Amino acid sequence: MFSNKLDRLIWRRHRKMMAVIGGIALLGTVMMTLILLHALKQNPEPNIHIVSGSIHKWQVYKGNYFSAYSWWLIFAFWLGGLEIMHLDLRDHFNEFLFSSGFSRLKVYWAKLRIALSALLGMSVVILAVQYLLYWLSKPNGTTFTLAWPGLITSWAMGLAFSIGMFSLSWFAALIVGQTGSLIVTISGFTLSLVGLGGIGGSILSGSWFKISQATLPWIGAGVWLITAVVLFIWGAVLYPHLSLEHNGEYLLFPRLRVPVYIVFVVYVTWLYSYDSDAATMLGAFILAALFGYGWLWRPRLGEKWHQWRESKQARE
Repeated sequence: MFSNKLDRLIWRRHRKMMAVIGGIALLGTVMMTLILLHALKQNPEPNIHIVSGSIHKWQVYKGNYFSAYSWWLIFAFWLGGLEIMHLDLRDHFNEFLFSSGFSRLKVYWAKLRIALSALLGMSVVILAVQYLLYWLSKPNGTTFTLAWPGLITSWAMGLAFSIGMFSLSWFAALIVGQTGSLIVTISGFTLSLVGLGGIGGSILSGSWFKISQATLPWIGAGVWLITAVVLFIWGAVLYPHLSLEHNGEYLLFPRLRVPVYIVFVVYVTWLYSYDSDAATMLGAFILAALFGYGWLWRPRLGEKWHQWRESKQARE
């Protein structure tokens, strides 16, 4: 499957976990499909079209009984970014690769190439199974008709979103070294994107920009792809400087602590005080500043606490 030695090593290392991720995504997609088909069978109306006529338009397809791109694939990409980057750090596989004579940049791009290849192949298989299940299990009296315009548009938007989510979890796993903290950090940020998307959509469709609702998904896809490219390149810049002596710390690159803190405070303040008064903004800023400081500098605060206790016990 992979020609060079580095690719084979990385693939043998991650193929089981990728199979698990693929199994989760496949199971979730099949379950959702069966639920929708069951709901369809409960509908007493005759001659139901599972896929509506909007599938013939160049827009993301949205229907009551059929989704052209499974949301479980987005979750699989998100989970895949965490898996391939963080497990190698936690289980010291990076040390093995670095000591085997492979340059860090080659390792970085090989991991990215293998992860995306596996996830794209996984997406093709899962979508094929989903469509086949609809075709074989559709109730009597229903029609299941697909068209390229809606499918291609939905696939393009779905993959752009998936790759963007992959890049977020990939980059987070690159700079955060603690498993629990990584999960909390990337999960919280991912959930916050729901609010960010709503705010961004209202701004772009408002009186200033006046962008139509049909155009917003294309802008969103472009933003996700640009974000992915930026994070992949930034990760390539950071990866050669990954120091194994910082394993187990929250940030594997201590110099990022202040920039991350500033971005966190600005982002959280803006997110929770958008279109609010000055008092709400000030309150959000104070809470974000205090929480961010405690979260990012907690190892040092813990060290100071232990030092204070030891000095107190010594005096006693």
